[in-house]
Amino acid sequence: MARTRDLVALSAILIAPLAAILVSQALPSPLVEDATPVRAPEPAPAPVAELPVAPVAAPEPVVAPAPVVAPAPAPVVARAGGDPAQAVLMQQDALVLHTHADIAWASGRPVIKAEPGHLLATRSVRWDSVPEPQRGLAGATMIVHTADGGTCITTVGAPRIHLEQTGDVFPESDEDGYDNNEPPTSKAVLRDMVQKLFAETGDLLLLARQDTGGRKPCVGLWARRADLPSATVFGRRPTSAAQTSEALAAVRSQPEFAALAAEYAAYLEPMDADTRAAHATWDEFVATNFAAATWHEVGGSRQIVSVELELVDRMPCSDDFYGGMTLLLERRGDALVRLDQQPNWHDLAALMDLEGDGVLEAVTEDGFETVLHTRDADDTPRRDSYSVPYIGCPC
Repeated sequence: MARTRDLVALSAILIAPLAAILVSQALPSPLVEDATPVRAPEPAPAPVAELPVAPVAAPEPVVAPAPVVAPAPAPVVARAGGDPAQAVLMQQDALVLHTHADIAWASGRPVIKAEPGHLLATRSVRWDSVPEPQRGLAGATMIVHTADGGTCITTVGAPRIHLEQTGDVFPESDEDGYDNNEPPTSKAVLRDMVQKLFAETGDLLLLARQDTGGRKPCVGLWARRADLPSATVFGRRPTSAAQTSEALAAVRSQPEFAALAAEYAAYLEPMDADTRAAHATWDEFVATNFAAATWHEVGGSRQIVSVELELVDRMPCSDDFYGGMTLLLERRGDALVRLDQQPNWHDLAALMDLEGDGVLEAVTEDGFETVLHTRDADDTPRRDSYSVPYIGCPC
């Protein structure tokens, strides 16, 4: 800066034309902050810099809507195991701390309960043997949530490894060579079988009983540490026929509805006339299988409506129509408006916003599998689930 000023002063003494040339060369330099010729052009770049920002930023929500992200739950299965810092599932009155537990965490001999078609075995666990995220829940106070938004406060008690199966779980065979669902009469055989299952099963649960101090344990769908910021919770409310009709009217204009109608027509198309006549028409299919559920924000004013359209009584191993759709709507004034977030949750059992960031999380429960749908810190969807395995053919 000082060198530039000296050159300009020397040029003024030597010859005026040379000074003009040097000044013209110095003008574009961003270092000359106090020269009036440099300040003059600054207003011109300002609008130019702002103009590209608006058109580039505006399309981003449209280019990358939720439907583009939603189809990516497949790799999320490998992330199962749960992040207890956010929430945990409940299994009856037990807290599910991990859905893929390691038998190496266990200690002591198994406690076995064997009945026809049902096997339940548990092993005790020491807190110092489990991973740190789960270990941090030892003795923690938890708030258990139900589907309607009700809550119950409890304390995390002793952990255990949980193994449970139903169906043809006992490999013994009767004299005809068929599978026998009766447990073996020999306790030694049963213990060996359970030991092998503990070693080979990949979906062992790490459960924690509740330390209730003699009170009745809490029962719910999910739980969250009481010392975390309160989550926004939506409680399920009864949905009237009028509300269901209103939701269906809003859904009819959505592209998913038209796509499902075309899929159903393609399903019927190869059938002969008699077979097709035995199936419901599209309008009959919608009237029979459309369902809506209303969710009210607990302590707030938001109302969410979740809708599902799929065959209600699908038979396993059949050629029934397997197409379906789900949508989330929100009441805004007198209208139901489609939410940007469309995560394709079927059999919605609980709805919440854990971080208060406007992104919804949920629990789904279809009678076979219970799933906690959350998101990781990098916004990747997480799917943590458990079920009681059925051994045998469901057909």
